[in-house]
Amino acid sequence: MPTERLVFRALRKEDFLDLTFELINLHTEGTPLHIVKTDANQPALLIVHFPPQHIVEALSYPSVKPFQAMLSGPSRLAFKLPDDQDRWPLTIKTLLNWRDYRPVLAGNALPPGATNGPEPSPPGPGETALEIPTGMYLSPDELGVWSHAFSQVMHNGRIELWHTRLGERIPANVNGDSEFREGGNTRVIWSPDVNIPYSSSLTEEARKNFAALSADFSIPSLPLWIFQRYGGGEYAYQVWRTNLDGYGLPHQYVPQPVHTPRLMLSSLGAWTKLEGAWEYPTIIAGQNDHLGYPVISYTQWQHIASQGRDQYVKTVKKAYLCDTGHRVSITTITERTFDGVTLSVTALLKQYQYIEILEPIKDYTALASAYKYGGREMPFRRIHITTPSTPELDSFSDSAPFWPKQGGKPFLFQMVAEDWEGNTVHFERPLLCVPLPDEGAGWNHIVQYYNAEEHRDFRAVSLQAQSVALAETTDNSRGKTTLQTDRVVFEAQLVKDDAIGRLPKPHPLFLPTMKEAKVNLPAVDRLLGRSVPVDISLDESYLEAGFERAINKGEIFAKLNRKVELPFPVEKAGGLVKPDTAIQALSRSLGPVADPENLKIGKFDTSIFDKARFLGGITLKDILKQLDFDPDAIIKPTEWSPEKLKEQLDIPEYRLELPFITTRPLYPPGVEYTETAVPIAIETRFVWKPHIQDYGFPETDPFFRFLTTKQDTKFAYDAQLSLNSRLVFPTDGKASSYEVNGSLKDFAMNFAGALTIRFTSLSFCAKSGKKMDVSAKGMDLIFEGPLQFVNTIRNILPADGFSDPPFLDVTTSGIRAGYTLGVPSLGVGIFSLQNISLGASLTLPFNDQPAGVRFAISERHHPFLVTVGVFGGGGFFALALNANGIEQIEAAIEFGGNVSLNLGIASGGIYVMAGIYFGMAGNDVKLTGYLRCGGYLSVLGLIGVSVEFYMGLNYRQKDNGGGEVWGQASVTVGVKVAFLSKSVTLTIERKFAGAAGDPTFADMVEPGDWEQYCLAFA
Repeated sequence: MPTERLVFRALRKEDFLDLTFELINLHTEGTPLHIVKTDANQPALLIVHFPPQHIVEALSYPSVKPFQAMLSGPSRLAFKLPDDQDRWPLTIKTLLNWRDYRPVLAGNALPPGATNGPEPSPPGPGETALEIPTGMYLSPDELGVWSHAFSQVMHNGRIELWHTRLGERIPANVNGDSEFREGGNTRVIWSPDVNIPYSSSLTEEARKNFAALSADFSIPSLPLWIFQRYGGGEYAYQVWRTNLDGYGLPHQYVPQPVHTPRLMLSSLGAWTKLEGAWEYPTIIAGQNDHLGYPVISYTQWQHIASQGRDQYVKTVKKAYLCDTGHRVSITTITERTFDGVTLSVTALLKQYQYIEILEPIKDYTALASAYKYGGREMPFRRIHITTPSTPELDSFSDSAPFWPKQGGKPFLFQMVAEDWEGNTVHFERPLLCVPLPDEGAGWNHIVQYYNAEEHRDFRAVSLQAQSVALAETTDNSRGKTTLQTDRVVFEAQLVKDDAIGRLPKPHPLFLPTMKEAKVNLPAVDRLLGRSVPVDISLDESYLEAGFERAINKGEIFAKLNRKVELPFPVEKAGGLVKPDTAIQALSRSLGPVADPENLKIGKFDTSIFDKARFLGGITLKDILKQLDFDPDAIIKPTEWSPEKLKEQLDIPEYRLELPFITTRPLYPPGVEYTETAVPIAIETRFVWKPHIQDYGFPETDPFFRFLTTKQDTKFAYDAQLSLNSRLVFPTDGKASSYEVNGSLKDFAMNFAGALTIRFTSLSFCAKSGKKMDVSAKGMDLIFEGPLQFVNTIRNILPADGFSDPPFLDVTTSGIRAGYTLGVPSLGVGIFSLQNISLGASLTLPFNDQPAGVRFAISERHHPFLVTVGVFGGGGFFALALNANGIEQIEAAIEFGGNVSLNLGIASGGIYVMAGIYFGMAGNDVKLTGYLRCGGYLSVLGLIGVSVEFYMGLNYRQKDNGGGEVWGQASVTVGVKVAFLSKSVTLTIERKFAGAAGDPTFADMVEPGDWEQYCLAFA
């Protein structure tokens, strides 16, 4: 470029024209003055320098003082004078006749449609560069022309501010003259590093993005890794293009200029209306940023300024919502607003931001391969954000992840989600808004920030007990992973390594997962009749392999964060068994379960029932056999109808080794499931028919034995324990119904090797609206060993004495059923037998007390009576046994005789009565006996003599373990003569076999008393 330059400054006070003209390769000569080319072989340039065209102001609404503002640098227009002319008159018209001059532009100030050009760089001193707004250099293209007046313009007595407007030539009219149309295109040819020490309409990132979007023709560039591996030849470019195709990226990015309806320059600043919109590929750091495309976040820019001051600025930036991954845009609007705080009329810059949802529906089924566990960690298969746009949000910085807030509280996005079974779930929740990071490591920081414990409340979403299928199901297992969910805690999962390649392109490097959930277990709630909320998380084995049989035979899909005790109501578990356990996990086929690790490998550990009770006192785990189970044999019954299930349970050889508690929807008869089908009820089942085995209490064995094998019980089949509960809850609000059946068949109980009780069937049935029905069929009492002689009495008892028994007492503590048989009175000659009865009862407790039986011959309050001539007596006997041993033995017998003689002048008689009572209840033993005898003699009624002897004995135990027999005897003699009578009684008490319990001599005599006694004999 020629070095010779002339500089003129043109000032015109009337219209404020203030321009500095720089003339290159020109000099002045002649009169009047002309400007003349200095070197005819070099171009002559006219550079027009403007005062600063823009003022960058701080955001100051509401009023913030002092106001902060900064001027932009100067701007310039550069023109090349025509080559076919070498001298021009030095007039204002010559210096302002820009329409006839060719603009000198930067290399990237190309017209629309241009595909090749350089990258942005600082414009040369002889190139057009307009710093509008501050920190950005605009340039029109070669089609742009400038229109302005050469002299001052007056309107109604007022002089117009001198200005020049950017426009375009339009085709010539009929007269051959071209016309001017305001507006055109510009490009941001360069964005220097400008230190603006406060927040303003545009960020530095935005300014640099706009320069790249509108004027960087070098995008994309050959990646360094391809150059290093393949060089810079055609093959390297072929490899590069193949990779670009694989990621869906264009081979070339074509920068689009900024549409400029208005660009007007003046000495007092510029008037602008700039509109930029770009379709730049979304570049995700760590996914597709290795192919020569830089990360650029902005997509839109609108800028309106008047006289160098911003009036309205809008930017739109790409972002994603974490953890859901929905694509959104951050819209930032800055507009001038009148200050409503101060009394003065001041227009300040106010900025507000909102988020628009660009991708309302996110389908996670298509993303399953990118998940660490195949998508099983995310129960929602699709999420639809129904909020199209947020309202104005609290101020935030869009250069880093942020939680959108309104009024200081997190903004709640409205969502509709679909779970594994297509059920819709409505909820609202806050989300983290994530601008595109510049490097791949940024995604890790984003995930860590989102998952931080301090943000747990933001990640916890209330579902208000909506039903959610938390794990995958089949057509036959629908509803079995569906739980009433109160809350879900989400977590973001970082996508890394090979999984990144399985993501659609582009996609943020995170995916949503469920960390934990607070749920109600419908099956448990309905069995217990109350809500039992639990915190669960998805099981590791399920996450790793789903319901793969080789790894997860028990179909475990969730684990409880803290085990929950399950105290079973007996009336809803078949009456015979109280299968209390601790829930630790959830199974698709079995419902709530304990010991999930063994269930996964097909083992059933009976120790999970170490607190469960069978027939009251027996621990359930002791009668269950340790067995491996076949998953198909467990899973199929969960899909059967109630009728088929009952039919199977009635087969003696059939076993269902694991209990299952499941819930499923019921549809009208003949209606199969479809997405539109509406269930008419919800069914909950508890079903179990395990193998059981013999058992005896270790501390009392062989006192009590529970017998199950057909060899011991003499039945055709081994014992069978069956539990089948079904609860139905109509969806139309009608009353629920239930039917509970429990049975124990073909079993026996032996007490002390002397008494065996065999039962063909012991059953329990409870139905809604009906009383409980307890039945014991085929009961058989067999007395053995020392009690074989009682079999004669046993034969009197009816075989079905416990079936539909004459008395049935049902309380909260258990069931007592029994039968009493009265024997008719018998009299033969001088012999009579009265009030004899035989009774038996069975106690079936609901609590931890053992099951027991009681056998009685008459009762204490109604003893039997026997008389033979002058002799008579009576008594009773009762024996109560339970699984722990003898509960009570009680027996009493009385006997005696009475003989009278009358000889006329003398009469008399003698009598003898004796009795004994024995009672044992636990360790308390009581024995009582007495003897009473006497006689009398009367002569003529005037003299009479009577004698009576009485002796009573009692055995009692003492607290120290000793015992004693205490007795009392008395003799009473009475004499009557005429009207006088006198009696004398002598009484004596004695103790026997109780010395170990008596006080010693040392205990009874004090040392001082003994010393005084001894001195008396000295």
